[in-house]
Amino acid sequence: MKKTSSILSVAAIAITLATPAFAASPGVSRSYVQPQADQTTIAELQDASDAAKRDALEGNKNNLEFRRKSYEVDQLIERVKSGQHVDPAELDKALEPAHVW
Repeated sequence: MKKTSSILSVAAIAITLATPAFAASPGVSRSYVQPQADQTTIAELQDASDAAKRDALEGNKNNLEFRRKSYEVDQLIERVKSGQHVDPAELDKALEPAHVW
């Protein structure tokens, strides 16, 4: 009986110590396909960038503001495509039209 319990104890300790070695790294995706949400977000951001470019070409007095907005949205698109973490507030702000005061 004592031999059985000591074997079980050693096995339990070995499994406890070996478990982290078999675990996957947290946050690492095993698939290389972009999730649908990211593709939809990228499409919405590209539409916002195109809208800012159109507004800049339509003779607005402050077309530099619209070009800056388009540039910022394009930079955000690249960050999303590269898999970097993007704050949802940044996405919301990028989808808003450019404001000229």
